[in-house]
Amino acid sequence: MMDVGLKAWAELVQRIYPELPILRDRSRWLAGQFDFPSVFIETDLVSDKAHTPRADRIIEDVGLVFHYDIDRSVVEEAGEPIPLDLSPFFLYLRQRRFCVVSQRFEIMMVIEAPRTRPMNDRMEVTFRYSYLLHVPKLLENSDGSPVAKINDFFIDSIRS
Repeated sequence: MMDVGLKAWAELVQRIYPELPILRDRSRWLAGQFDFPSVFIETDLVSDKAHTPRADRIIEDVGLVFHYDIDRSVVEEAGEPIPLDLSPFFLYLRQRRFCVVSQRFEIMMVIEAPRTRPMNDRMEVTFRYSYLLHVPKLLENSDGSPVAKINDFFIDSIRS
């Protein structure tokens, strides 16, 4: 369940760029076995702490590498990269004040300011973000017996 953040980022990128292929396999990305343009997404766990008895606060770093399309009309060997317009992505985040809800995974990601690193053929964007992850309630004790429920409440009021 810890790849929820990675899948939520894939959902977010797909929402903004519906035709853009998404890579999540690091070995395939390092080998260069993907189509252009595309985006590579990788998350890294920073901390996982109990927030409440029913939720954990997950803090992760995410790296998005937007690979540009290659101009195939140029007869040269590699072709010239055509930059991908990332302004819709950053505008979407700013409009939501860097708090993005994943409808599929039912989490709200609170995102810190991005760090961008432009390269010749790609743009690398990194964020730190956090979200609360639901912890399911135990219905059985460690010995297999059901958890006892409190069904009756007795209230004693003192009148002066």
